[in-house]
Amino acid sequence: MGAEIRLTKEITPGEWQALYGWGENIFGVEDLAYSWRPKEWHFVVEEEAGRPLAHVGVLKTKVTAGGREVTVGGVGGVVSNPEGRGRRLVHEAMGRAFDFMCGELGVEFGMLFCLERLVPFYARQGWQLIEDEVEFEQPSGKVVSAFRLMVRPCGEGREWPAGRIEIGGFPW
Repeated sequence: MGAEIRLTKEITPGEWQALYGWGENIFGVEDLAYSWRPKEWHFVVEEEAGRPLAHVGVLKTKVTAGGREVTVGGVGGVVSNPEGRGRRLVHEAMGRAFDFMCGELGVEFGMLFCLERLVPFYARQGWQLIEDEVEFEQPSGKVVSAFRLMVRPCGEGREWPAGRIEIGGFPW
């Protein structure tokens, strides 16, 4: 890979700039003006010189799906800057983040919000598309998500509960 993955509780302003400050509207969703929940853990992929190239953020939370409370590891802030593209850095960081969520955090599922164009990318890594409606909080009140939702079970035989999903806070 030629890079190392570092787990940290915070990313510095310089790391943030290197990861997210290289373009305008890099996710293509800023026009939605959503408020996002901060991540609790950060998987930062960096070169030997310490220059960050990619990032996967993680948090632990509970959501309600089909009337059942489910403990999930929320994945967000997934990015690769232009220098890191085409090197499978995000793929490697996603794998480490998933292992961390299932092993260290003890969640039932990984969960992420996804743009339609990225569904195939995450599906190749074992994430499953959920078709049920998703609702989360925003400063103006509850809204139905404009994003697709994907989950990945921690362990064999675990099935995502069918039915409406309530996040109970800001998305991540």
